[in-house]
Amino acid sequence: MRVFLDANILIDKFDSTRIFHKFSDKSFEYMLLSGSIDVFTSCDIITTLYYIGSKKDKKQILHDIRAVNKTLEVIKFSNKEIEETCELMINDNNYKDLEDTIQYIMAKKENCDLIISNDKNFISKDIKLLTSEEFYKQYVEGQK
Repeated sequence: MRVFLDANILIDKFDSTRIFHKFSDKSFEYMLLSGSIDVFTSCDIITTLYYIGSKKDKKQILHDIRAVNKTLEVIKFSNKEIEETCELMINDNNYKDLEDTIQYIMAKKENCDLIISNDKNFISKDIKLLTSEEFYKQYVEGQK
């Protein structure tokens, strides 16, 4: 399985005060240990992770980013993906958020089977979309 993680999943994983921390952390761990799940995120998510995490502890978030860099495939986007994002947003009024739409385009580019996001407004018309809690209940608890 190929899984794309939205920014909020990584933020939730590394911030134990967030309500989805447990689900994001356990789901992340499960994906890495499964041996059968390729996990992706986008390069711009790394800067978002740093921006939010550095408000609490700059050194710790840098260690967390290193861990992400070693365990996930961080994918980049270019003019082509930006153009595809703009085109999709112009032609489909359901896609309203630029950042989310870029993430969706990136997941499609990598042929992901699943996007995990805790953003209730995230739109994904042809890639399965789950929250970290849904993933946890379906895959992690489902394996017990």
